[in-house]
Amino acid sequence: METSETRAATTVHYAVFGGRRRRFCLRIGEIGELEDLCSAGVGAIWRRLALLEFRHADIRETIRLGLIGGGEMQPGAAEALVSRLVDARPLAESVDLAVAIMRALIEGVTEEAKRAPGKETAESAPDAPETSPPISSPAQS
Repeated sequence: METSETRAATTVHYAVFGGRRRRFCLRIGEIGELEDLCSAGVGAIWRRLALLEFRHADIRETIRLGLIGGGEMQPGAAEALVSRLVDARPLAESVDLAVAIMRALIEGVTEEAKRAPGKETAESAPDAPETSPPISSPAQS
């Protein structure tokens, strides 16, 4: 029997990145910054990622801001990790993670999906902050 608890969704995505399991979440502040940095609304960014018509910033900034919004890292540390693991590597290695972060934001991650075999990267986080302040963008080289 399905209850409202099993249908409840969260926008937090968990995945291994940089050698450890990390929490990714795009909150209000990160969404606004992502839209500014990518010069597109969140729906357009999601569409570009899903259709593999992405820009570098769509992948990079989704992951960087997801780390910050998930409470994993401060902006400087997230920038350094993304510079090392996204900027210096083939984009194909990072696109699936960016898609998963956006999927959690757009579609949510349900309790049922968390329990499904092979879905170890999705987990709810009721303690996730609901909003965040805008974060100044790092200097682009």
